[in-house]
Amino acid sequence: MTLCRVHGILDMLMPPLVVKEIREKPANALVLSHEYNAAAIAQSDLCGFTAIASMREPAEVVTFISEIFGLFDELTDRYGVCKIETVGDAYIAGQAEVPLTRENSPISVALFALGMVEATHNWSRMKGESVSCHVGIHSGRCVGGIVGTDMQRYHLFGDLMTTLELLESTAPRGRVQISNAYKKSLEPELRAGQTCIMDSSGMSLSVEPRAEPSLMTSKGDVIAYHEVGGATFLLRTGRGSGARRV
Repeated sequence: MTLCRVHGILDMLMPPLVVKEIREKPANALVLSHEYNAAAIAQSDLCGFTAIASMREPAEVVTFISEIFGLFDELTDRYGVCKIETVGDAYIAGQAEVPLTRENSPISVALFALGMVEATHNWSRMKGESVSCHVGIHSGRCVGGIVGTDMQRYHLFGDLMTTLELLESTAPRGRVQISNAYKKSLEPELRAGQTCIMDSSGMSLSVEPRAEPSLMTSKGDVIAYHEVGGATFLLRTGRGSGARRV
């Protein structure tokens, strides 16, 4: 395998700027780690996929999830989001300061998350399957680094990731749920309740508060709002005049 090919594989497994840092460090350097103060991370989970997987051959299951995650991969390129990892049918990606990503725009992560929901819906309709996804987004501090010595990957750690999982698991089917911390990071783009135009088609983005007294996972576990940092919100799309372009 050529050195160029090896570098290409590394660029797919880890953030490119992290790979660049690895190449520039001596072989006996200490463990690589980074602190992020303003990360915005999205985690999605496929709704209905477990039921489908239980009735299909293994090759079909792998094909299905490969197709869906391939669509998500295309969205990471479109919005400049870094794919961090996949765990089962969960897909985790986001932005933060360098070296995770070159740009750090909360609105890009929102559009990416909404794109995952739409891509899954379109795939499901095309295949005649009953699969959707729900997504959680959280913002805050975390630590990134490479752990272990075999099959190394770049992972994120911290309370942000724990809260993110709760936000994803309590998001309604086909919706994107965001934390109060992430909403605050969006406010410069959504001042005074304004919406912002997502694209040239005139689609717009706004937020709506969750009205339920508590959150609940698909398994029936009750999650109090304080466990996810306070009130949560759902991203909403629509068409509206007077919205600001981003």
